Amino acid sequence: MNPHWAAALAALALLLLAAGAGCTGAPTEDRCRVGDDGLLSLSLLEGGSRSIEVLERDGNYTLSRAVFSSGGVPVTAYIGVSASPTVGIVYVPGANEPVSGHRDRFRRYADAGIAFLYLDVRGNGFETPGARTDLGAEYREFTQGRCPQSFRVIADVIRARALLAEELDLATIWAVGSSNGGRTAAIAAAIEPAFSGYVGVSTSGFGDLSGLDAGPRRFVGTLDPARYVGAISPRPVLVYHAEADPVIAFSDGQALFEAAGEPRTFVRFAGGHGIDPLVDVDLIGRLTQVYGR
Repeated sequence: MNPHWAAALAALALLLLAAGAGCTGAPTEDRCRVGDDGLLSLSLLEGGSRSIEVLERDGNYTLSRAVFSSGGVPVTAYIGVSASPTVGIVYVPGANEPVSGHRDRFRRYADAGIAFLYLDVRGNGFETPGARTDLGAEYREFTQGRCPQSFRVIADVIRARALLAEELDLATIWAVGSSNGGRTAAIAAAIEPAFSGYVGVSTSGFGDLSGLDAGPRRFVGTLDPARYVGAISPRPVLVYHAEADPVIAFSDGQALFEAAGEPRTFVRFAGGHGIDPLVDVDLIGRLTQVYGR
């Protein structure tokens, strides 16, 4: 063989070997993918740092602050729990809903045997780093093949479930969200089968997206809980909505409920927008009836 050809073939073999090694090596970051059906799937790295600091202890009750790594970002969560919880909740708040507004809620759920985790959502402007939600900017990231922040928040919810399960040895954990957080929680529950059920409070799908151009419509559709909520079945879905909700129309909440599979329950409550003590009482009653205390 001509020595020049031999050298060229050897170099090509080395290049192919290196390329093959790059393709089969372990992933180094979370991956997001949107399938032909327009639905999101996530492939998340395992492990990552985690720290938990006890903030308050009163008898059997403990309130802690947790920080866990999610895609390289330190995500903050708060956990209220009493001894021997029977079920857990990962709660995804809506916009402008700080943890300070949930102080009594941590204790109320913990006293009923329900571990309550509040997720500090990226983009809400509190402790977890993140930009204010800008779907235009996120769409540009999406078109460049990157995982936009809204996808990463869904990953945060899934990792928060794992934290609660592992730290408290809990097998039963529900995804619960209010307003925009209810949308995120629905998608997380659909993607992660380890969630035991889903609760949406004062939330909805996006409705008719036909006015958007094809590209933006495809992206926004990946964040529409109405396209995912049916996949939560046969795990239960519970939707709370107030007829007087001034932010998201009652009929829009009903439409999200109608998109869910069985078993499903719709609850009207005499409130406004977002989770409130009336919802707490009803939800605690339903969970303790099923899982006991």
